[in-house]
Amino acid sequence: MAQTRLDFLVFYRGNLVNGFDYVYIKRHEGHAFWQSDSKSQEAKDILDPEFDFYNPHYNDQGEPFNWRYREDWVDMTNVWDHFSQEAMAYIKTWLTEYRGPSYDDPSRNDEWGVRYQIPGQPERLIWGLNAFPANLDDFSEFVYRFGK
Repeated sequence: MAQTRLDFLVFYRGNLVNGFDYVYIKRHEGHAFWQSDSKSQEAKDILDPEFDFYNPHYNDQGEPFNWRYREDWVDMTNVWDHFSQEAMAYIKTWLTEYRGPSYDDPSRNDEWGVRYQIPGQPERLIWGLNAFPANLDDFSEFVYRFGK
């Protein structure tokens, strides 16, 4: 069986009134990272090549040093293949959308989405509004556990 490796995965959940929580997980140039943002932060562009966390950096003499980032992040490089396999085991069975009835009071709506890309394929988006796959909470726990 061929292994599925992801280029990136973004998971979000919230609503237009209260904002969205985001988890960004990305592999870039041989390293990978995990980062989460709360509702108070602006969404980031996962495709921006500058949106990257890595160490070591190198000084003018070519000596390595660890850059100190202002934002918290987790190095996922060593677990990327495992993460990709487990993430895809959840989402490969999901429909492309789960559209439930929306509430007149938009603060009561619960919207979620998973945006991801497999190398050599177009990016995909699976989303829902007040409707969910049976294992969405398990997937959410899986994605967030890397930040603990």
